[in-house]
Amino acid sequence: MSERQNAFTIKTNQLSDEVYDVLAKYAKSRKLGDYISSLIVRELHHTSTDQVEQENRTEELLEHINSELRELKKLAQANGFANASDDIKEKSSENHAIKEGKIADLEQVSGSLDDDDLEEFSDF
Repeated sequence: MSERQNAFTIKTNQLSDEVYDVLAKYAKSRKLGDYISSLIVRELHHTSTDQVEQENRTEELLEHINSELRELKKLAQANGFANASDDIKEKSSENHAIKEGKIADLEQVSGSLDDDDLEEFSDF
């Protein structure tokens, strides 16, 4: 780290006497810069630690949700809401093959309208 000769001035009327006294103590001992630097480094480290904790918490929540879903599937099978042949384990994408369907021929329309049907729509 390089030495810097820059000076900062903090102008605020929102500092409590207690905070001002602590800052004044460090300033008199000529350690205010080190003190502020250590606070900032601690905050930066704490922020990165929070991100890691958040990611771990997300993974824990996902695992909990998956566990609850597995229990619900078991309960559904036990109560007859799901087929016994359904696996509780995740099915692979190979089992979900897309099948070709038939295109409907819309050129041949059959059907008719009665006069009673037309009376229902006469107010339009």
